[in-house]
Amino acid sequence: MSFHRRAILVCLTIALGAVAGRASADEPSNSISNITVKQGGDGRWVAQFDYFFNGEPADALLQIDITRKGGQSNDPNFYVGGGALRPEAGSHHGSVPVNPLESVTARVQVSLVSGPPEREILIRQQIFADLVAAADAKSATTPAQALNERDLAEAIRLIDDGADLQRARGTLEKIIARDARFEAAYIELARIAMKTNWGPDGLHQAELLLDSALKIRPDSVNAKILMGYVYAHQARYPDAQKLFADAARSDPPNLWLWANWGESLVMQGKDDEAIRRYREAVARPSKHDTYARARLDAYQNLLKLLAKRGDADGMEALYKQHSEDAEQDICINTDYARFMLTVRGNARRAIEVARDRLDVNCGRVTTREVTGLANYLIWAQSKTDDGLDALNQARIFLPAGARTFYLLASSEQTMPAARKLIGAGESIDQKDNERMTALSQALQAKDADATTRLLTLGAHADALVGPEDMPVALLPVFTGDLDSIRVLRRAGVDYTKISYAGLTAPDFARRSGDTELLQALTGKPKAL
Repeated sequence: MSFHRRAILVCLTIALGAVAGRASADEPSNSISNITVKQGGDGRWVAQFDYFFNGEPADALLQIDITRKGGQSNDPNFYVGGGALRPEAGSHHGSVPVNPLESVTARVQVSLVSGPPEREILIRQQIFADLVAAADAKSATTPAQALNERDLAEAIRLIDDGADLQRARGTLEKIIARDARFEAAYIELARIAMKTNWGPDGLHQAELLLDSALKIRPDSVNAKILMGYVYAHQARYPDAQKLFADAARSDPPNLWLWANWGESLVMQGKDDEAIRRYREAVARPSKHDTYARARLDAYQNLLKLLAKRGDADGMEALYKQHSEDAEQDICINTDYARFMLTVRGNARRAIEVARDRLDVNCGRVTTREVTGLANYLIWAQSKTDDGLDALNQARIFLPAGARTFYLLASSEQTMPAARKLIGAGESIDQKDNERMTALSQALQAKDADATTRLLTLGAHADALVGPEDMPVALLPVFTGDLDSIRVLRRAGVDYTKISYAGLTAPDFARRSGDTELLQALTGKPKAL
């Protein structure tokens, strides 16, 4: 077949290994369709396709491989182009540029693959297409360069996910073996050096790798940004500041510039300046790229700084912005809802926020629990029949129990609900399935504020908990939690009268030789 300017596309789509996308029975299956390769007016080619992704598996990757039809993988000209991208949930359109150095009949293959280590092919679709080299193809991306870019994208994904750093390192070393002047690979190796060997040695290794990248390409903005991060963690703040300022002049898309710059300023105690840098990151439009993690980092650190200065208005505005951001953290609704309840005392708004993601579990508290706590507060504050409806809802999401009392005591805003539950006959010392009370849960979490509030509600420090029936007050003794011991002593706990297995707490401290613990148990109580 002769090649001509308008290549004949043989759009024979073949479904190979069409494996269902691990969806549940009531979920649409993952799919890939409408693969085409089109030539623009400038003579360049673009591979395009449509896909539907139901969100499972979460670590899936769309891989596009364009290879010479009938060629062998060991042929240096076998690989024509391609790339990889992380699929977004829903129906979307993908595209990858293709710049063949010579006219070729190519296999265009789009695969949805699972994450490491299996790398299982879930779906694969392909077409064959005749591609004509552009007039200036020699100045375009070569097959070797295209292969490097594809491997780099895969290595970055592995590093970002923390999935397989050893494999990422091997991939980057292969890139450098093909092209020793591929500076982006040195940058990613520097990230691996820090992730696998955090400390002075790992930082020094990263510095040397970034120095290599900058010697190859002195204007590499990404190398400057990461070198600034290294300098900051080496306490070389003026050097870091110089690199960040230099990188900012080109207004790069790399949002780690602002996130790392903010972190460097926090380390120097310059919170006001750090807030301005973090706001730069969250103000940039979301592009669903590898820098999305920098936006999330900036949001999280900015919230911490606003909380540190007690700026509830600023926190609420930022929570709202973050929850509406296309690049939002999956746990943001839980944090936002809990903030509205425990800081603002706005139970109804907390329920509205939590409702968007009701079954998300983000560690210390779930959205279902926040919804339950908010309904308890509405019940406690209500003087109408609405209170009974709220109590019924609360019991659905969070039945009254030890954890309920602990969570209600975690904030002064929700204490009225704890008091009303006690007034309604619930015991502050009731136990969960592990025989733990609310007070023991607070002590395990080293939550001094909740411990203090539970004691004011009447929680008994001598209640026996756990399978060993140990007095609650002894929990911080065996964990060495001196702050909690001081809280309990200020509340009137006399450790000389609390014993277990024939020993008092001071006896235990003397036997262990821990003089600081003995002082906390028997000396004059000190303020925290």
